[in-house]
Amino acid sequence: MAKKSLSSSRVLEFVGVEEKTPVWIGLDVHKRSYHVALRRSDGLCDAWVTAADPDLLVRQLSSISERISAIVYEAGPTGYSLERVLKENGYPVSVVAPSRIPRLATNQAKTDKLDCLKLAEYAAKGMIEAITPPTEQEGAERSVLRRRNVAVQRKVDRYRA
Repeated sequence: MAKKSLSSSRVLEFVGVEEKTPVWIGLDVHKRSYHVALRRSDGLCDAWVTAADPDLLVRQLSSISERISAIVYEAGPTGYSLERVLKENGYPVSVVAPSRIPRLATNQAKTDKLDCLKLAEYAAKGMIEAITPPTEQEGAERSVLRRRNVAVQRKVDRYRA
């Protein structure tokens, strides 16, 4: 099955040109793609897949920028560059720790599409508790410390061998 792509006209068609009702966006962020879910105030949702390019996402969402109540995504290995670009462009974005996302106690399927739909739903219901992402300077300092710790551990391991 082909993946749906996100386009400004498709976004406008889904949220309605005439309406000014709020929308919430959930993102499942990966190295090569973003899974995007739009949730309208009436509870209807739609989901798309787009390339992992923050500037492209900003352009795709520009047609509905004044309707966006929140954009939410889960913190992960891709870092916080998406959050920074969205904030620079005036979007209300929150990053949430994976441990702070409500999970059902059942063995429910877990897919990228379901994850972004759940994030959009939780954002609409006010169930998201955002974290404070590190600044670029703090991120650089953490990177240096991680590299130092790896180097020290390698030296310790060679000494023990």
